[in-house]
Parts: sequence; C-alpha cells; structure tokens
Amino acid sequence: MAMLELGNLASALAPFNVSAVSVGLGANSQESGLVVTLELFFAAISSLYFGTSQYKGRNLGLIGSFMVMICYYLCSVASDVSQITIIKAFSGLGCGMLIASGHSILASSQDPNRTYAVFTLFSSIMAALLIYISSSWIEDGGHQSYFFNFIYIYLALTLFFFLSQQTGHKYIDQIKQSIDKKLVYFLLIMAVLLYEIPSSGMWAFMERFGVQYLDMSVSEVGSAIAIAIILSLIGPVFIGIFGNKIRRKETILFCLFVSSICVYAIFGVPSIDTFYYGNIIWNIVFVIMVILILAAAADIDPTGRLGAWLNACILLSASLAPAVFGWVMLENEMTVIYPYLLVFLFIAMVCILNTKKELEPIDKV
Repeated sequence: MAMLELGNLASALAPFNVSAVSVGLGANSQESGLVVTLELFFAAISSLYFGTSQYKGRNLGLIGSFMVMICYYLCSVASDVSQITIIKAFSGLGCGMLIASGHSILASSQDPNRTYAVFTLFSSIMAALLIYISSSWIEDGGHQSYFFNFIYIYLALTLFFFLSQQTGHKYIDQIKQSIDKKLVYFLLIMAVLLYEIPSSGMWAFMERFGVQYLDMSVSEVGSAIAIAIILSLIGPVFIGIFGNKIRRKETILFCLFVSSICVYAIFGVPSIDTFYYGNIIWNIVFVIMVILILAAAADIDPTGRLGAWLNACILLSASLAPAVFGWVMLENEMTVIYPYLLVFLFIAMVCILNTKKELEPIDKV
C-alpha cells in the first residue's frame, strides 16, 4: 500500500505541484501544467514497462523511491522551471516503478476485494493529510520547502517496504488455460480508458463549471468537492463489508449506469442541488468501481501486470484528458459536450458486459 501510495502521489498532488512552481518560480499556467503532465505521462509509461517486467517487487520499489527522493531534492535546489520539468520526468519513471511493484504485491493477496478496499481507504486518508500539510509548506517556504519536505515523506513510507511479501501462486498456469487473457485485458483496459477520459476531464473543469454556469463561489465549489471526496470513503467500507457477497460484473455495470445518471444530472439539468448530489454519488460509485476492477485484475493476473496497466491508463487519462477537454471547450460548452461523455460510458458498459464471467474470483466462476 505504501508503494502504490507513493507511486500515485504525483497524481494526487498535481494541483499543488502546479502551485509550487507557479508561486516559487513565477511559471505561467502552460509551464506549470507541463511539469505535471510530463511526470504523470512518464509514470504511466514506466508502470506499463515494469508491469511486464520480471524485475518488480520490493527491490524495484526501493529503487523507484530512491530515484523520486533524488528528484525531489534536485527540484528543491532548482532555480528554473525548465530544470524542474526535466527532473519531474525522471521522477515519473520512479513513480512507475513504485506502481508496478505495489500492484505485484497487492495482486498476490488471497482476498483482493478487501485488500484494494483497504488500500483505497489508506490512500484517501494519506492524500488528504499530505494535501493539507503541503499547502502550508508552499506558503512558508515556496517550492524549496515543498519539494524538500516530501523527501521525508518518501523516506518514512519506504521503511514499510521491508514488511512486504509477494505470495507465489501455483495456479497461474491454470488461470492462463481457463480464460482468454488477451481479450479480457483488452476489454478491461478499454473500459478503464473510456471511463477515465471523461472522468478526468470533468474533474479538471468541475470548479470552473460551478463558478461559471451555476454562479457558485470558489469556496462553495471547494466545499462541495471536499464533501464528495470525504463521502467517497463509503466505497471502500462497502467493499470491505460486502465485497465477497456481491458479483463484480453486475456491480461495475450498475456503477457505470449510476455514473451516467450523475453526468446527466450535473451537466444536463445544471443546478446547485444536482451539482452537490451528483458529485457525491459519482465519487462514491467511482471508488467502488475502481476497487472492483483492480480486484478483478488481481484475480485474472496475480502477477500484478494487469493492475499496473490499468493504473497506467488512469494516469494517462489524468495527464491528457484535461488538455483535450480544454481544447474542446474552446469551441463548445460543458453543457453541450456532456452527451459525448455518456457515449464513452455506454461503450465502457459494453466492454464490461462482454467480459462474461472473467471478472469473478476463480472459485466463483
């Protein structure tokens, strides 16, 4: 869990990475956005590569964490935005190592439903705490303090790596013989991409939508989003209690259907009420769906390769979707393009529907 959290911190802290570079070095929005985009992009590419490699686990996680710590130190002494941009690209490579290694260990769990539910809960709490703390670092010491202090965070969580164990699976060959992995891989990857692209784009412009279309203040939008994130913790609690009593495929399809209703409510009939309740429900079902998909990936591929690939798809969407949506919204409004989001979600449903029984645990197929 510590490996995955450190690997995905680049995504959770993206707004504050932008702020640190903007405040400390006076970077414009394009320059600061490129810093985030490159780090997430290289994290995705790295996790794709090391997800297929045999060299993953605790040792690769230690190398990745050490690489990120060096990059954070170099960022703390950098005096130019272009320097930080290059350094962050290398930091992304280290994050990818951490992501691939974390999934290789979590995927070997005997109960991936609860394992990924606990990880999501741990990740949400850690991200909220670090976001709260990091904002004060930027205010007190600019980018130097912000980047340098994260060295201690990485060092502290890296100590937990020595407690990790990767369980061997004797039945991997049986899994390969019982299902068509290539088709399942393709369907899951497409489903995640098709859901994450509109989700990441929506998330990036959610604040602007509330302010510009609903006349909400920035603080009101922030309050709504904060409440939605807090209540999304219902997701891992739900999976922790009912994870082994529900069918993954039907639950994921239900979450996609509810997500479609939320998209329509938020953007099709925009109001303050639909903005609040739509965001809350959307965040809850999003978390439930991600947990179940990662748990299914762990059962399909206990080596963690598929989990790392799906994580990479999420990072790619987080890095590219905001730019794509920004370009689209130069000519259109969010209230006009939301039907296209529904098309993405519908195709994702078709992908999940065609997985047959492969999403269920082996002993329930």
